[in-house]
Amino acid sequence: MLKYIISSIFLFIGIIAQAQDTIVKPKYLDTYGLRIGTDLIKASRNFWDKNYTGFEISGDYRIDKRKYVAVEFGIEDKFTEEDQLTFTTKGMFIRAGLDYNVYDNWLDMNNMIFIGGRYGYANMSQTLNSYNIYETNSYFPIQTYYPNSISKGLSAHWLEFVAGVKAEVVKNLYLGFTFRMKYLITQKQPTDFENLYIPGYGKKFSGNIGAGFNYSISYNIPLFKKYNKKEPTNTLPPKS
Repeated sequence: MLKYIISSIFLFIGIIAQAQDTIVKPKYLDTYGLRIGTDLIKASRNFWDKNYTGFEISGDYRIDKRKYVAVEFGIEDKFTEEDQLTFTTKGMFIRAGLDYNVYDNWLDMNNMIFIGGRYGYANMSQTLNSYNIYETNSYFPIQTYYPNSISKGLSAHWLEFVAGVKAEVVKNLYLGFTFRMKYLITQKQPTDFENLYIPGYGKKFSGNIGAGFNYSISYNIPLFKKYNKKEPTNTLPPKS
């Protein structure tokens, strides 16, 4: 009997010591929802650029504490005037990927400082409105041609590295900006000239590398809350 009592006392002391070595952080509720927004630059450009019509709708969905699935979709119709030609680009685009939030929020806040990646695709048409042939030693006026040739069924595929911020300014309403580095993988071009502008990608230069940024406004629709899982944290070194 005495042996049983002594064993019970040592077992109780061991449990107390283990409890003192371990502190369990309190759980709190994280908000999970669907955030829907638009590109402010594209939206405002419809009012001040007579050669542009378009929009972009974006959305992200939180899948765990730090990761978000992101999708962006839009349509663009742009008239461009270069030194020796004018052309019109019409088409749609979609970008999809993942964002990773590196910012530690307080309690149930949902602000983001994020990095991520996108796969982009565009389907479009290009209309060559006019062009002229440049000659260095011509004694005659430069002649302009107006073929108005339309190339349909064009496409482009690219990858993006993105980094940005989304900050809550009022309840569930966010303002943000995103910087984009782009790499053009492949494209289908017209037979008589190049893709000089790609919806969702932007102006194409001589190489396959591009860059851009956008400002956004978005609204978060809360769907449910889930307890943030915390593992016990040992605050004292293990006993030898």
